[in-house]
Amino acid sequence: MRVALTTTYWKGSHGGGIAIYLVNMVEELKRRGIDVHVIYKEGEDRDNIKVDSQSREPFPWKVVEALRTLMAIKPNAIHSHGGMYYYLVAGYLYKILFGAKLIYTFHTEPEAGDRLPILKRAALQYLLDRCDRVTFVSKRLQTRVEETWGLKFDNSEITYAGVRSRDIPEDSVKGFCQRFGIKDGSVVLLSLGLTAMSYKAEGLKLLIRSLKRVKEEFPNILLVATRDGRYLDELKDLAKAEGLERSVIFTGDIDDPYVALAACDIYMHISLGEGLPVALLEAMSMGKPIIATRVGGIPEAIEDGQSGILVGPSSVEIAEKIIYLLKNEREAEMLGGNARKIAIDRFTWERSASKLLEIYGLNSPGL
Repeated sequence: MRVALTTTYWKGSHGGGIAIYLVNMVEELKRRGIDVHVIYKEGEDRDNIKVDSQSREPFPWKVVEALRTLMAIKPNAIHSHGGMYYYLVAGYLYKILFGAKLIYTFHTEPEAGDRLPILKRAALQYLLDRCDRVTFVSKRLQTRVEETWGLKFDNSEITYAGVRSRDIPEDSVKGFCQRFGIKDGSVVLLSLGLTAMSYKAEGLKLLIRSLKRVKEEFPNILLVATRDGRYLDELKDLAKAEGLERSVIFTGDIDDPYVALAACDIYMHISLGEGLPVALLEAMSMGKPIIATRVGGIPEAIEDGQSGILVGPSSVEIAEKIIYLLKNEREAEMLGGNARKIAIDRFTWERSASKLLEIYGLNSPGL
């Protein structure tokens, strides 16, 4: 079987969880003998097809070019992952002409108040209704898309991300700590990738403010925040304004999030909106105690008090829960152990790929 996968973000891009999701999913599909061709806008990969991200060609011409690309690939299924709507239109035309399956996946939660203009909403609804399946990376994401954009879905599925647990060499952890000035004896909180979108950055601001209270009982507390996102400077300014510039380490982009996870004591995912973050699943797979906001698809993975602690958007509550876990190490260890078991049992790329193969119309990985 041949699949054409279209995406804005691919290898080497700033696509965060979307790129991680797709790279791992494609790897698993290829392992099962599926011929996958990726058409992408941002990133670098000589083995796949990059479209011109600076193109100012009119939309109809982009559709024609996209259709030509699909006709050259000759896919049995076209799977569009957000954005690049001219490929969704081209995919629909290709489906009419050649009978291929057409699938569209939503990854990112719309921001509050982000309403679609009437004509754009009608056009998108028309195209999505003609997809064989529309999928979401969490149940809550589907609800948010319906509520915010006014779209309806009768052909939807949930296609969770997967994760793979890894063992990280001690030398790698030491190197990470040395690189970012994390001293022995520090209590390390970690947040992955919360600097790029406004609703994530607003959550990270709450976490930064919560450190003042935590430092009263744990003066050696450090928060490590990764990714070189558009709100990074704003977050640095907040840490400085709060007198916490020595307690918050902004790493920018890092090569391997698992090394950072191995170095931390508690993983913190404080965001005001989410699909189901891959970073959260990675932390679960590493057996880390987790404190996260009760938003988006997070409660679909974390059961409060059993596999992590869920909080509201309150810096006071966040601080209280951090202090609680640091004072109750056995409970923290239990939460991390339960989270790891859930990740291994429920959130694997093998399970995710099997779900997609069913959607593509394959029940056997050998077909």
